[in-house]
Order: sequence, then structure tokens, then C-alpha cells
Amino acid sequence: MQLLTLVIILAATLSGYLADMHIAPSGFRFLPEALAVLALAVVLVVGPRQRFKLVGARYWILFAATAAIVVAGVVINAVAPGTFIGGARYYLRAIPMFLVPAVMDLTETQLRTQLRLLLGIALLQLPISLYQRHQVTELERWSGDPVVGTLGISSILSIFMIAGICIAAAMALRGRLSKLSFIALFVLFIIPTTINETKSTVLLLPLGLLTTLMLGSQRGRRTRNVAWALGLLVLFGALYVPVYDYYATLNNPYPYTVESFFSDSKTVEGYVDQGTDLGSRREAGRWDSLEVPLRTFSSDPVRLMFGVGIGNASVSALGSRYTGEYNVLLGRYTAVSSGGAFLVEIGVLGLAMVMLAYWLSLRDAIFVALRDSTLVGALALGWAGVTVVLAIATYYKTLHAFESLSFLFWYLLGVIAAQRMRLTERKAPATASAATAPLRTTLRSTR
Repeated sequence: MQLLTLVIILAATLSGYLADMHIAPSGFRFLPEALAVLALAVVLVVGPRQRFKLVGARYWILFAATAAIVVAGVVINAVAPGTFIGGARYYLRAIPMFLVPAVMDLTETQLRTQLRLLLGIALLQLPISLYQRHQVTELERWSGDPVVGTLGISSILSIFMIAGICIAAAMALRGRLSKLSFIALFVLFIIPTTINETKSTVLLLPLGLLTTLMLGSQRGRRTRNVAWALGLLVLFGALYVPVYDYYATLNNPYPYTVESFFSDSKTVEGYVDQGTDLGSRREAGRWDSLEVPLRTFSSDPVRLMFGVGIGNASVSALGSRYTGEYNVLLGRYTAVSSGGAFLVEIGVLGLAMVMLAYWLSLRDAIFVALRDSTLVGALALGWAGVTVVLAIATYYKTLHAFESLSFLFWYLLGVIAAQRMRLTERKAPATASAATAPLRTTLRSTR
């Protein structure tokens, strides 16, 4: 199972890039999904023997409720089978990864190998993104959008690197990474997020880093860690601002700086809210992807709750014949962010289930981080920051459409959720023993 997991990690982060570069056949991009099916088959064979004892009841309830919402939306809207299959591919393909850690006896050595592989993949993004930035400059273009590393689009690359910073910070706090090594990784991970001009880094990095550092602060060290965090953010600003400004003005017929962008309220407002309406031909903004569907469905409580059906407002990878019937009307909103896509296709209830998954992820990460001194505990500490970043980024990009984030999210959440169940099981006998102590004393006194 370890080998399969390592191959899936590689496939989720590299297969699309290899196919795009024609290093591998175009069908290679579907390798993560094929491997996920194989992983699911293993889970279905091994899991029942173990009664899935490492999967908490709260997750079964979450999955059952989500499935009921999806089925209700499909039935209510009479979604065509082909459309449903195309939509389900994006929504459900990564979930089997959550169950993998629950059926494998994951050792610390195996987890360390997996994290080292992820570190190598993260470091690989630096030379590739530098080369991509060089190509943009050579062609006298100005947008950082082509600087994507191996992860498809620039914003997903940035979110991936920010997640890496959160986990590296946790490892440094737990003494598993020296401060000098962490600072070096911090700089190396920041460079790709800077040269691709991802504005969201300004918000997501501080939130993820501060969450990790504050949660990992021991008594008496919180002030020191806050100072560390502020120092890192100053270092981030010293790198990010001048590099971003240089590339944002180079060869750009509409030059601007990051300072001018965020200091102009009209520019920021226009970036978030394009002021589109139903049927508008303009590109939708982040706020539009939420506000317009809510306003559209406000007079139809059923669709407001359950959406128009999974895949029914999206472009299908199976071809135009399977594209959802609501794509022309609402497709521009599903293409902006996962939050918009969920709201349109699985409704308010479906979006609520997604946010509940993030809440469970955060709770389990905090629980394990505070009680586990092993490598999983250190990972859980960083995972708390990653969860905050991903929860916010759900309203920024279509995270569920990218294997690099969705597969890793469900797998690493599975690692932490399984560890919480192990910790709970270890605590249960002691708790039961303490609870029966008065009864034993009473029995002895009556003899």
C-alpha cells in the first residue's frame, strides 16, 4: 500500500504536467483517477475486515449526508447520466484517498518517506517556475499566469507552496527541522508564489503561518513565536513586493505595483466583484460567483438547498454532448471557485457539508497536534494552518478540479483522522478503568 500511495502522490502532482509537455501520452493525465480506483478496490477488500475502526462516525455521517444531498439534486433536476458521471469525476475521485490511511498500518518511517517525497516535489517547483518565468520574459509577455510549476495554474502552485510552508513551520516548532533549514525552505517556497504574481498569497500565507505558529506555541514562548512570525512576514514582504513589482511592470502595457493594487479600493473591488448579472457576458468575480446564484435561487427554495445537480452547470470532459443544461446560464460562476461551483450544483446544503469537512479537519488536526509528539503530531500542527488556507481558498479557486490539492487534502486528512482514532482508543481503557474504580471499591467494602 505504501508503494501505491507514493505513486499516487507523484501522479497527482506530475502527471498533468508530463502530459502537457508531451513527455507522456495525453491520457497520462487520468492516471491519478485510475490509481484512486485501484486504491478504492484495496480499501473495499481490507476495510471490512477491520470494520473501518479508524474512521470516525462523524465522517460516515458527513459522507452519508453529502451523498443524500447529491442524489436529491440529481433526481430533482433529472440530470442526465453522462452529465452526472462527468460531474462526479471531479467531486468524488479524491475521496477514496481518505480511507487509505484507515486500512494501512502506516509507520512513522513510511510517513517520513511520503513527506520527503512531497518536499522533493515542492522543491522541484522552483527551477520549473523560474524557467517558465524566463520564457514569459523572453516572449516579452507580462502575465505571471503561465508560471504554474507542475500544478496546472499559478494560483494552485501558490496554494501548494503555502501549504508546504505551514508544514515546514510545524516541523521547525517540533524540533524536526532546524530554524536555518526552515528559513531556507521558506525562501525557496516563496519564490514561485512571487514570480507568478499571485495576489492571494498576501492573504493566505499570513493566515496559514500565524495559525500554525500560534497553535504550536507553548506557554511562555507565544511572544517569541509571534515575533518569529512577524519576522518571517517581513522577510516575505522584502522578497515579494520588489519581485512582484518588477515583473508586474516589465513589458506590461498596463503597469502597476502590488502596493498600488491593494491601496486602490476600486481596483480591489473590481477584482473581487465584476458586477455581473445572470446572462451577463462579462467574466464573473469571486463575489459574483456566490451572490448571483444566491439571488437567482432565492425564489426557488429547492434549488437553493440542493442546487441544479452535480455536473449540471459545468463543462464536461466527456464532450459537449454531456455538458450540463445549466452551463450556458450558470457555467461562468462554477468556473470561478469551488465555493461557486458547490453553491450552484449541490446547493447551500452541499456547500455546508464541504465547510463541515474543513471544520472536522481543523478539529482533528488540533486534537492530534496537542496530544501527539510523533511525526503525525507535527504534521497535524501544520495541517491546522493548511486547513485554514484551503477553507478560504475554496472561495478563490476551483480546488476540487485539481488533483494536486484534492488528492493530497483527503489523504493527509485521512492520516490525521486515523491518528485521532488511535489516540482515542488508547485513552479509552484508562478512562474506563477510572470510571469503574468507585464500583470496585464498593464491592471490596461489602465483602
